[in-house]
Formats: sequence, structure tokens, C-alpha cells
Amino acid sequence: MPVDYSRYHPKWRLISRLIRFHRAKGRCEHCGAVHLEPHPITSSKVVLTTAHLDQDVTNNRFWNLKALCQRCHFAHDRQDNARRRKYGKYYLDNQITLC
Repeated sequence: MPVDYSRYHPKWRLISRLIRFHRAKGRCEHCGAVHLEPHPITSSKVVLTTAHLDQDVTNNRFWNLKALCQRCHFAHDRQDNARRRKYGKYYLDNQITLC
């Protein structure tokens, strides 16, 4: 799913870099994989990303952001991505209640 960066903070690249390389020191904050080195589980090259823990791209408070490798980021977003596929990419969390 393509990322619509127009919804992100104008300084998102800087915010993301601070989380990934200053706070997390180049490591996934979930599994500990190191940026640009082979992943300990998959052996593919690790690329760190910054995840919004509450899925809200407008909430850029540092406590809501986490540096994750692509594998952990995908796992974190799995449930939200499934909802978007089921209900449409523009669904709002408060409009849909899942049992």
C-alpha cells in the first residue's frame, strides 16, 4: 500500500531519523535487528522504519513512535492493514467497531 506522505508532519524525515538513529541507536526496538545488517531471523538486509504505535500518522509524540525493522513493522500493522483491505483504505477507527 503506497504511503501518502502529505498526511505526515512536514518534518517527518527528521522525526523518523531521530527515532531510528538517536533514540534506538540503529536497532529495531522490538527484536534488536541492526540497520543495514542481515536480519537474525530472515537473513535479509534490515531497513529500519518508524512506526506509529496508535496508527495515527498525525500523532508524532516520541512515546507514540517506535523504530522497527520491516518485519516487526509489518507485524505491528497487520491488523490495521487487514481492516483497511476489508473496509476500504479511508476507514476511520471510530466509525467501525469489530467484535
